[in-house]
Amino acid sequence: MVNKVYFLPGRGDKLNEFIGSSLVEMGIDVYGREILSDFARLHFPQQIEIIKNDLKCQFWHEQSNLIGDSYGAYLLLHALVELAPFPGRILLLSPVLGKAIDKKNLFISSPPRSKKLLQLAEQKKFPIPSYLEIHTGAKDNGCDPLLAKKISSLISRSKIYIVEGEGHRLNNNYLKQVLLKFLAH
Repeated sequence: MVNKVYFLPGRGDKLNEFIGSSLVEMGIDVYGREILSDFARLHFPQQIEIIKNDLKCQFWHEQSNLIGDSYGAYLLLHALVELAPFPGRILLLSPVLGKAIDKKNLFISSPPRSKKLLQLAEQKKFPIPSYLEIHTGAKDNGCDPLLAKKISSLISRSKIYIVEGEGHRLNNNYLKQVLLKFLAH
């Protein structure tokens, strides 16, 4: 099992909470950025540049594992599309991939550059990573499962898992199994 990961948690989450705490319990060294305080106040392009620099300096090799959760996955993908194809493995959990609308709960998510990831995938300009795995809930109001399926279908070497009955926060036991399997390779 690989003992270090680069992790970008969702907006407001910390590296050592929720998914991060599960990684630490598994004996994994967790590196990354929290979308809190100073980093959260930066403009989107500045956040992307910092993440790109982190990846190029410490995590740009075949044994690297990247994990993005929710909006952290969105930032991670936007950093990666500005680089060469990633040589390691990527795991996205409930990733924000663009605009999402939940009419029932009156929720709209419209992040910066909300159409870019889909456009790049449709135009075959998305830099294909060596491995990409996506997990999201069928009832996720932050990651539109249909958009996730569409983007995944356009990116070769990607796998998508839509978890029935789950929303944006996937079940902790399910997440632990996903993390164990992902990190075992």
